[in-house]
Amino acid sequence: MLLDFARPDNVILTNIGVNDEALKHLSPKEREHWKRAETLIASHHGRGADERPHRGLKDFGFEELPFKRFPANQAFYYVMLIGFFLFECFKRDVTFDVIPTVSYASTFRRKAVDFAAKIVTQSRQIILKATKAVMESLKLVTLWERCKHPPPIMT
Repeated sequence: MLLDFARPDNVILTNIGVNDEALKHLSPKEREHWKRAETLIASHHGRGADERPHRGLKDFGFEELPFKRFPANQAFYYVMLIGFFLFECFKRDVTFDVIPTVSYASTFRRKAVDFAAKIVTQSRQIILKATKAVMESLKLVTLWERCKHPPPIMT
């Protein structure tokens, strides 16, 4: 926490109100909206929100593409994008009450995938053995049931 006298000051520079060309394509109602100080401050506070999906994709896959040629990298990128979309859907549809849906892929892997377990075969059944703490904290029984019965696809 910073004391009041040690807080940094922010200055927002804009040409709104000085240059009429900045808002010429907006309706009169929209112009008035953007001339208000509250709107400019709210816009300034949300200036990094559009970077979150890009960071999420980088965290899911790679920052640098692995191939030398563009077509191979293009195919790889599109497959990575589809995988990221499926991962986001899985977080929202299956693990929404176990792991926050806003968490990045590395956090999700650390919590939901990186735990100690043993896979054994008994009586022609494959069994995942995990500690009781892992079973309860991750709600593995609930997650397994949700995976067996996915939500319907809405069109």
